[in-house]
Amino acid sequence: MSSNNKTIIIRLRVDEATAKAIRTKANSHFNGNISACIRCATLQYDGEATPSSANSEIPALLTAILRQLKKIGTNVNQTTHQINERMKVSPYGLSASDIQPFVFFRNDLSAIWVHLNQIKIKERL
Repeated sequence: MSSNNKTIIIRLRVDEATAKAIRTKANSHFNGNISACIRCATLQYDGEATPSSANSEIPALLTAILRQLKKIGTNVNQTTHQINERMKVSPYGLSASDIQPFVFFRNDLSAIWVHLNQIKIKERL
């Protein structure tokens, strides 16, 4: 698999912390040879990639969205049940105050929209 004729050059972009970590590993294990360090790491590694810090926040945002959706669902069910009970007593008794809770649900949906936009931004990173 390995050849002594290593003529292909691959450019690699990393941040300062990653560059420092690569240099440190190369210095301690490969006599400073960064290419050998990266080759070894690539050929030896067969696990899953470690998520970046931006991607690690996505599960938390999804959990917040799920919590908001459950809250909205519960509130919609309760409000609908109350309206249905009132309609049984008086079919024409629906008032603006009965519909008011649905206006409040818009605020909860706005919070979900904010979380979704945060996820969208983090996926671009």
